[in-house]
Amino acid sequence: MHARVERIRRRLSRAHPVLGRLASFLEVSLLDDSPCAVETGINTLRFAPDYAQQAADDELGYWLAHASLHMALLHFDPPPGAAEDWSRRCDAQLESLLRQLGFFPLQAVGMERHRWWQDAGEEGGTAAQQRMGGVAAEDAPSASVRQSQVKQWRARVQQAAGEALGAGDADGVLLRALRGSAPKSAAHDWRAQLAAFLQRWHQAEAHYGRASRRARAPFLLPSLRPAALHLLVAVDTSASIKEAQLQQFWAEIQSLAGQINMQLVLLAADTRLASGAPWVFAPGEVPIWPAPHGQGGTDFRPVFHWLEHSEMTLDALVYFTDGKGDYPPVPPALPVLWALAGEGGDVRMPQFGEVVRL
Repeated sequence: MHARVERIRRRLSRAHPVLGRLASFLEVSLLDDSPCAVETGINTLRFAPDYAQQAADDELGYWLAHASLHMALLHFDPPPGAAEDWSRRCDAQLESLLRQLGFFPLQAVGMERHRWWQDAGEEGGTAAQQRMGGVAAEDAPSASVRQSQVKQWRARVQQAAGEALGAGDADGVLLRALRGSAPKSAAHDWRAQLAAFLQRWHQAEAHYGRASRRARAPFLLPSLRPAALHLLVAVDTSASIKEAQLQQFWAEIQSLAGQINMQLVLLAADTRLASGAPWVFAPGEVPIWPAPHGQGGTDFRPVFHWLEHSEMTLDALVYFTDGKGDYPPVPPALPVLWALAGEGGDVRMPQFGEVVRL
């Protein structure tokens, strides 16, 4: 069983690196006296032997992802007197997320044969719940124990996301779902995420130059040179953006221009585009901040309207903002990364695209 689970986990890691990494923290085992096919608990995933034997690898891989997400989303304690309803809501949340990630429908898996550990009361109360990794109400863990478990899984989520971002393999849908359970990234983490986003669109292009003396006809092989990234950068200049945040935005834009071969197209906007926009900086050119005047409100739609009607060839959009504004009803075809500044209630999460917190 262990060898099979590890093989399935490696396959999960190739398709979804974050889920595969989180699954590596689970203790997977068989349980002869289980009243159901699948039990998920804190740090555990247990199968009835007959179910594990007849289940396909894809099915077991689904449960690895499912159990990992229970932990990553901190589904630890139900509200008093509502454990069963709470458990169903947890599973519904995971069903929706896993469908977005390309997993097959849950009815093919058999959710009716699954028990989250808070539902073990029918099996005999305290002993059953403790065996499944959960607890009965009278034996609830201390606040320090639960705090330690939460802290541990938050760290694991941060580790898994950081590894995937560093490799450029992170899934934006999954990262957005996990963001509520993960602590704020340290500075080097968001810079790595920003770089990983850009490098996905920073391709190499073939270049035919002077042939080497060692080249023999009829073969003429091209060399690969980094293509210039055509990047659209939008900066929110509304009244909600403080001067220190504007300076931070511009420092990051200049840093990007110095690190990546790019043509930078700059827009500044509040409720409308700033006068003089866009400003275009060629590859290798040091971008100069045009110091546009800002207004009181924030509306993201003028930038996307300009993008829709622009004849420029662009690879990606990075929008520096606090997220508080009016969004377009339909996201663009262009990949979008929102670089958000601010803390807590000062930040509003965008409705589409990837997000990095500054």
